[in-house]
Amino acid sequence: MRFCLLLCPITTALLISAPLAAQDSTRLQVRGLEQPVEILRDRWGINHIYAANEHDLFFAQGWAAARDRLFQFELWRRQATGTVAEWLGPRELQRDIGTRLFRFRGDLTAELNHYHPRGAAIITAFTDGVNAYIDQANASPETLPIEFRLLGTRPQRWTPEVVISRHQGLLGNIGQELRTGRAVASLGADRVKALDAFGPGDPDLTLAAGIDSAALADDILALYDAFRAPVRFRPADVIASARARRPASPGENNASLGGASGATWTHDALDIGSNNWVVSGRLAESRYPIMANDPHRAQSAPSLRYWVHLNAPGWNVIGGGEPVLPGVSIGHNEYGAWGLTIFATDGEDLMVYATDPADPDRYRYRDGWERMRVIVDTIPVKGSEPVVVTHRYTRHGPVVSADTVHHRAFAVRAAWMEIGGAPYLASLRMDQATSWEEFREACRYSHIPGENMVWADRTGTIGWQAVGIAPRRRNFSGLVPVPGDGRFEWDGYLDILEKPHLVNPDEGFFASANNDLIPRDYPHMDAVGFTWSDPYRWARVSEVLASGRRHSVADMMRLQQDELSIPARQLVPLLRGVRVPDARTDSLRQRLLRWNLVLSRESVDAGIYAEWESQLRGMVYERMVLPRERAAIRSVPMRRIV
Repeated sequence: MRFCLLLCPITTALLISAPLAAQDSTRLQVRGLEQPVEILRDRWGINHIYAANEHDLFFAQGWAAARDRLFQFELWRRQATGTVAEWLGPRELQRDIGTRLFRFRGDLTAELNHYHPRGAAIITAFTDGVNAYIDQANASPETLPIEFRLLGTRPQRWTPEVVISRHQGLLGNIGQELRTGRAVASLGADRVKALDAFGPGDPDLTLAAGIDSAALADDILALYDAFRAPVRFRPADVIASARARRPASPGENNASLGGASGATWTHDALDIGSNNWVVSGRLAESRYPIMANDPHRAQSAPSLRYWVHLNAPGWNVIGGGEPVLPGVSIGHNEYGAWGLTIFATDGEDLMVYATDPADPDRYRYRDGWERMRVIVDTIPVKGSEPVVVTHRYTRHGPVVSADTVHHRAFAVRAAWMEIGGAPYLASLRMDQATSWEEFREACRYSHIPGENMVWADRTGTIGWQAVGIAPRRRNFSGLVPVPGDGRFEWDGYLDILEKPHLVNPDEGFFASANNDLIPRDYPHMDAVGFTWSDPYRWARVSEVLASGRRHSVADMMRLQQDELSIPARQLVPLLRGVRVPDARTDSLRQRLLRWNLVLSRESVDAGIYAEWESQLRGMVYERMVLPRERAAIRSVPMRRIV
């Protein structure tokens, strides 16, 4: 069964009808529309929006998404505006300071129109639709989702500035840069390289004079980390009448905040991630190209993703995006289909400054002192008086920490603070692409995050274009903190179309899995990253696609769920020559040698392998990394020690 909702324009009042779920169709009058809009909700809960013009299409998308995900919208709005402390109290003050510190403060019109030639109009229409539903919901508070009643709050209205927030973007490597810098300060660049792997090439990890262990010791990125952290609710946030009538169990509140692992070695966090591939028609049973995409993000309720179908003159696109953003990020139109995975692009640097002992708001730059830009802000806090804070900025970016004893300051230089840094919004241009050439041109505007965009179209063309704003570093790698005194500057940004790409490869397919895909003769190594996921998932996809057989859509679905382990295929054969005196242990060894190497959840052998690999990793870590080194590299992803 499907439900039909007809939104009609109104000029005098807002008319509320019966809930949609109570009948097959309903009609609503909503102020802000220019012409009627039809929304069909299919049996999977996906809205198919049919509008007579562009304005009404995105107005209705905002209205419908807010209707489906209203609490998620309010949570996003508070994170984006730095007003979570107003909601949850003093413990969220650091988050709000960080959010406001990293707020986009450039030309808003230029920012909105970066994402589409009519971006300002589209995003404004979207937020107007969001606000139309928020007004409707607040007029009938009994219809608000239960989260609002439990927290004793109401949703508030949106502005376009909320849409362009960067707080939930996959932004960069600043945390790893600081950790690597600390490890280099303790162990030296050569030893850190031996314990990890950076490439392709041989990037320089040398710390410049003045960058030492003492300079990097403090919690320099506390404000940045607070700005980027997920919101965690506590039992005390719920209104008293709705709380459980029992004392909190020991550690319950702390558990809700998460915690660090107590493991003695760092598990490989870079062996997971997204995957996508495109297959040419000559390798497809249908003779038409196939695009498959599985962008791995954390599962949550409500979901990060939101499916929608948008149809209006000039628009006919369906797929997934984020509910709080207009358009479709991953999907297809009448001409082609596209998907994305992460292409690691380093768009952040931690800058270290010498400050004036007589005036800490001045920092050394080249041969003189420069004054920081200062912005005074007031943050409302639930249960407390508003807090007045001061944000400081150098020519490179927001100051996240200051050491007045040693006369140092630290700022984050972030490419995503430039115009165009809102994640995924440039997909608005992709939604209207009619050819590979138009799709590539749309990719030129996709600054954040760095991605592998793949394309397959009705003409038989398949292609890959890496995207993401890429600073050019002529004399440093970007992998460790650098002085902000003018010696280490960016030389502009690489044109995105000069990032790695291909069209119609001879192999008949292209695959990515967050792995190193840099051609070894690539001429712009000063503008790409040096840290990639391990290649096993990409290798498995590639060997299946290169099997010589033709593939169906069902084959692609099976490949997305493929559980064969290439690491197991490499490690298990090493057990053939191992002598085990313990008969029980030897029986386990023999089981692994007979195992089919598939990590099926029903497989006992797979469970044996998973535990053996975990123990093996830990033992190799203990053998290869000295106690002094363990302390220095703690929390740095050491990928190559196994």
